[in-house]
Amino acid sequence: MSARRSLTRILVVLTLPLLGACANLPGDRVQGEVAQTVSARVSRPVDWNAGVPEDRAVRQAVRAMLADELSLDEAIAIALVNNREMRARLARAQVARADLIRAGLLDNPVFGLSLLRDDAGTESELSLFEDFLNVVTLSARKKLAATDLERTRLEVAQSALDLIAEVKRAWYALVADRQAIELFVQVTDATEAAAELARRQYQAGNLSLREQALQQSFHAQSSLEAARAEAAFNADREKLNRLLGLWGEDTAWRLPDRLPDVPDRLPPAPQLENKAVDQRLDLAAQRAEVEAVHLALHYTKQTRWLSAFGIGFTVKRDPDGGTARGPELELGLPLFDRGQARIARLEAQLREAESRYAQLAIDVRAEVREAMGRLAAAHDSVRHYREAILPLAERVVEETLKFYNGMLVGVYELLAAKQAQINAARDYIGVWREFWTAWADLERAAGAALAIPAAAGDATSTQSPAARPEDQGQHQHGDSQ
Repeated sequence: MSARRSLTRILVVLTLPLLGACANLPGDRVQGEVAQTVSARVSRPVDWNAGVPEDRAVRQAVRAMLADELSLDEAIAIALVNNREMRARLARAQVARADLIRAGLLDNPVFGLSLLRDDAGTESELSLFEDFLNVVTLSARKKLAATDLERTRLEVAQSALDLIAEVKRAWYALVADRQAIELFVQVTDATEAAAELARRQYQAGNLSLREQALQQSFHAQSSLEAARAEAAFNADREKLNRLLGLWGEDTAWRLPDRLPDVPDRLPPAPQLENKAVDQRLDLAAQRAEVEAVHLALHYTKQTRWLSAFGIGFTVKRDPDGGTARGPELELGLPLFDRGQARIARLEAQLREAESRYAQLAIDVRAEVREAMGRLAAAHDSVRHYREAILPLAERVVEETLKFYNGMLVGVYELLAAKQAQINAARDYIGVWREFWTAWADLERAAGAALAIPAAAGDATSTQSPAARPEDQGQHQHGDSQ
């Protein structure tokens, strides 16, 4: 009877931690933590607790945003909630959370029962055994799992920022494609009119065959370019559909007519490289990876001599009614495996993680400088088109029209001037798009959203005139990575 009470007490003591741990299973806590991190970086609310794309309320909210013109903010909101790859990454964070819970649990004790029958009767043996090696390493395993969860959380948050940047690039490209198509149509109409006029003049004997063929060639070339622009638009639209997780009737959304206006000046960007090193979540995740491997190496060195360590209790009853009981100990002898291979492996992994962290810090700085350079160049190009190329193209058309009215030039010269003006406008859309693409890339490189400066003359602007980013943030060597 005494043996049974002892066995019961051991069972209760070993089971209590399991019951306590089971009571602390979290819900979507890690999902909320990732949303909070992303929201702080993009300065907009992010909520993944609203449900999955299969939920009716989520589908209705997405379709309500698709009913009108699809703004950039709406595209980002839809992608965050509807992109299945993003959902899969959130699930991976929940897997890491479950691993943390598992790391805080002890292995279940092993209960044994044997019944041996002979002529004298039945001999029974009860045993309860627990591997105490996992008890000794419980704290270390919890710290390692917590570090792994933090790394996973940062990686998932960075993937959300990457998705936002990709949606921005795709949205800007698509709106620019739409604007370019309108200009291609104008060019095609102009060249078609010229080709038709040339055909009639050739039939009337007022134009050579060479001049007619030349006008037809212009029209054929412009038609081909218009077809290519239409194909690029369709491809970019499907790319955005993939990012938004849309299919079927949900893909019939509409776009705004034009890209957002380019600000008159660039945002102030002092010490942007250093800020990027502090803000980039993928760099923080790589730093957590270094810490995790370092911890694993430390704990492995501490427990290298322990290969097996178990404690149990056995109760044995003879056929004649005699009872014997006592503890049981299991201890592994480190004769062959003394943990040298595990330590060597972790030391190599630590060097690998440290090298990757250092390289990523270098890459982050380079990405910021590259994006700032592209943004400044695109901004200069936009200004050059606005202040020089577009006004000059317009003046050429106006002066050619005067010459045409005075019968000093023919209609083909006038059409050519108009076509050159349209081509200049098309190229302007290209640098306009490049500006916003570089803006999205700079935000991604910096690890956070950038405030768009107010337009010149805006009374609400209280900022000082902005300096060019490359004058303030480049080549800051010697600071911490």
